[in-house]
Amino acid sequence: MRKLKLPGRDQTFRRLSEQDIRLIEKVGIPEIQNQARKIIEKKLMVQPENDGRQTPKAGHPVYKAMHACNVQSRKSLSLSHKIPAGKELEETYIESTTNLVMRWIVREYNFYQKEREDRQRNLSEFN
Repeated sequence: MRKLKLPGRDQTFRRLSEQDIRLIEKVGIPEIQNQARKIIEKKLMVQPENDGRQTPKAGHPVYKAMHACNVQSRKSLSLSHKIPAGKELEETYIESTTNLVMRWIVREYNFYQKEREDRQRNLSEFN
């Protein structure tokens, strides 16, 4: 299986919202991974006619991750990750794309937790 490159992280990139964090904490990472796989299969298995407009930008952490990792369409998969467009997505590419999306979600979740701890620590300095 091919390991796709995780994008860098700075202030201009997408972040998980409080609602996304609550969803992840409620259902857990394994369930998010199952949902990610289903979404990727549904949106990217075959190249749709509306390629580039089939994946919303919000509504679920997986959608944000797909846009952040540039895997929201078959065209972007082809340009950014050299996964061929125009034919059905192979199982190894589905696995690679799912793993990339999950790595982004877990990384952002961990950064969010760290930032939350830092905020609490900084607030306690005022007491």
